[in-house]
Amino acid sequence: WNPNGRSPTFRHPSEQNAVTEAERLARLNPGETFIVLESVSARRVDSMIRIDMRAGDGIPF
Repeated sequence: WNPNGRSPTFRHPSEQNAVTEAERLARLNPGETFIVLESVSARRVDSMIRIDMRAGDGIPF
């Protein structure tokens, strides 16, 4: 990931692959920093409640 670039879009299959890619990109872009990221935590809220307000009797009100 480059702080001056776009968000990451690819997940490398291994840390070594990510390091190799960061080195390749750094060589192509002298002076730019490429950071190998690691996911250490995640959160997800899964509490959507769908309420159907229609009675189902065909009467609109």
